[in-house]
Amino acid sequence: MLKLSEEQAKDLMGEMRDRIDRRWRETVDRTRFMQELKEGKLKRESIKLFYQNWGAFVPVINSIYTAAFYKHLWFFVKNIDLMEVYTEKVLDEFGHPKPPGHIQILLSTGEALGLSREEVLLTPMLPEGRALADFHRTLLTDGLIQEYWFSVLYEGAFGASCAHWFKALTTHYGLTEEQASYFSKHHEADTMDHLDRKAHAEVTETVLARLLQQGIMERPGYSYEYCALTPVNLNALMMDAVYRATH
Repeated sequence: MLKLSEEQAKDLMGEMRDRIDRRWRETVDRTRFMQELKEGKLKRESIKLFYQNWGAFVPVINSIYTAAFYKHLWFFVKNIDLMEVYTEKVLDEFGHPKPPGHIQILLSTGEALGLSREEVLLTPMLPEGRALADFHRTLLTDGLIQEYWFSVLYEGAFGASCAHWFKALTTHYGLTEEQASYFSKHHEADTMDHLDRKAHAEVTETVLARLLQQGIMERPGYSYEYCALTPVNLNALMMDAVYRATH
């Protein structure tokens, strides 16, 4: 069993945050997709196909997050103080700016990219695009509690990447700040406190720190490092697949 003190758990969260950020820079940021996006050289076709895959992913990951409350209810009733930070994130995802929440800005940015609601939400995902959603789903349904929570620890890195998306779309692709708001809002929500709520990345770190203090067991092949870093590679995998499909 891995059981840490409060200070040790805090230190481990900082270490993992740094490792995830480094892995993101080494993989996602080095894809031709992201490099050309930042330079304004990426085909619009590539941006649209990525957004269709991401649009299909968003309702899945948000629903997995709510399902985690039931699956991990034993933990939250034992740590009832964590219900507050958990439900604040749920309220943000599903209630801001109004129900059904972030799906609205997902669709409005998709519309600005020339995609219908059906194209954003119902387009079949590329096999490489589906891998990220299926990884999260598998860890929730088949894995131990910390496996899922470590798997969403990359939200901070994704939020930072959203700033690059927002700058590229408003600088090179003609979108207004409002039209690109899916990315500006997620940069804000994932990386900084907002609306009197913790940043989404901080919510995950808070839950994980408590888990580590109470002790976790690990399955062979599913270390916390593996669960935390693999989704970063799967984000890059999706981008590479989109790039190949449109070139």
